[in-house]
Amino acid sequence: MNTLRDMQIVTTAKILRALGKSGYGCRLIEATGSTRVGAATLGLMLGYRRSFRTLGEAERAVKPYGKGGHESTANVDLHIGFSVRLSDYAAFYYLRDRVLHIQKVFDLGGNVGNLFYCYRNYVPLRTDIRWIVYDLPETIARGEALASSRNITNLQFTDDFRQIDGADLFVASGSLHYFDKSVPELLSHVGRLPQYVLINRTPLTEGQDFAVVQDGGHIRVACMLYNRSKLIADFGRLGYQVVGEWESPDFRVPVLDRPSSSVGAFTGLWLELR
Repeated sequence: MNTLRDMQIVTTAKILRALGKSGYGCRLIEATGSTRVGAATLGLMLGYRRSFRTLGEAERAVKPYGKGGHESTANVDLHIGFSVRLSDYAAFYYLRDRVLHIQKVFDLGGNVGNLFYCYRNYVPLRTDIRWIVYDLPETIARGEALASSRNITNLQFTDDFRQIDGADLFVASGSLHYFDKSVPELLSHVGRLPQYVLINRTPLTEGQDFAVVQDGGHIRVACMLYNRSKLIADFGRLGYQVVGEWESPDFRVPVLDRPSSSVGAFTGLWLELR
């Protein structure tokens, strides 16, 4: 990794983030980016911190600076220490009257099973529940070892999306934006759709889908900002309706070269098959 180049990108990102918080600064940045020369200059200065058309482009840009990504030890350790967040209480509200009908959960990008460990302390999960976490191989190994050490038998791990078959609840909590396909796209190939879908802590935009890189300090990862209206419409075509929606103001994504597209609060959705 080019340390000097990384320092320059980080410094530029801090300056533009501060500048973009004011109305004048926001207009100045976007006016600069509206010209070919200005856009090229911003892109060069921001490097992996600019906006991208696709998740793949953002992933390639950040790869030399990624600090290990999702599978890094620091990231997994952070999730092991996961505790309930304000946006989880909205999920508990919808789960409480439906939990007895949920025997199988498919948890997309569920890391080491942090949601399972958290939710069972707040929601009376069925004793025969099967909670299946879909994640990356290295994370799965950590999750299995942790579950074994805690003598947990109804938490399982997989890297095979076909294990969603027969799930009653599909969960994408803090994970939807790390996939290059939205949940409706993923579910469109499932034989029997889950009755319930929980999406939590995901950044949505009202503009066109695009990608950015999140710099969390311990890791840097690419993420998608999906269009909210299109996402809900795509769910509707599968037969889902939105029963509840909420915001997570403690999570945000700055878009440094397009400040007006920054996401000031993540979104949560509870959907059910009609």
